[in-house]
Amino acid sequence: MTTATGTTRPVPVLGDEAARLVQRTGIPVLLLAGQPGEATLSATIDGDPRRYTATTATYPDGLRTEVHAPGAPDPEQLVRRALPGSDRTSPAYLATPGAMTLGVEARHDGLMARAGVWNGWTLLTVTADTNYRGPLPALRLIGAGTLPTGRPGRAFTGRTEQ
Repeated sequence: MTTATGTTRPVPVLGDEAARLVQRTGIPVLLLAGQPGEATLSATIDGDPRRYTATTATYPDGLRTEVHAPGAPDPEQLVRRALPGSDRTSPAYLATPGAMTLGVEARHDGLMARAGVWNGWTLLTVTADTNYRGPLPALRLIGAGTLPTGRPGRAFTGRTEQ
């Protein structure tokens, strides 16, 4: 598994960068809406032939979002991988465009990881653990409306810049 080089951009231009990443990879990009600071966007490449398998937005303080193409680890595996110090997982809802999807969550060291499958894409969020106080983090899914649901990412062409 390889991660294509990402670029760090201030949040106001992140939507434009995300749209370009969607166009290149064929996988939507999930953003934390209203998150201050900068974020780094990247894409994961795997398989033979090499294809894009996931997109990631990484934020300060260990926060991040991921969208995985079909064939990704299941939601429980993703939250355990995101927070390896967590001793258990539990059912949880993940906010998705137009609905909530049942998934799984894990908590550890002030962070909460939630993952679930929506329209064939596996979504993961790692956000601050507010201990169920206050609203869930606002999410912005870029590109989902322009792509067929739950399909493999595009073939990797060797171009890694955004």
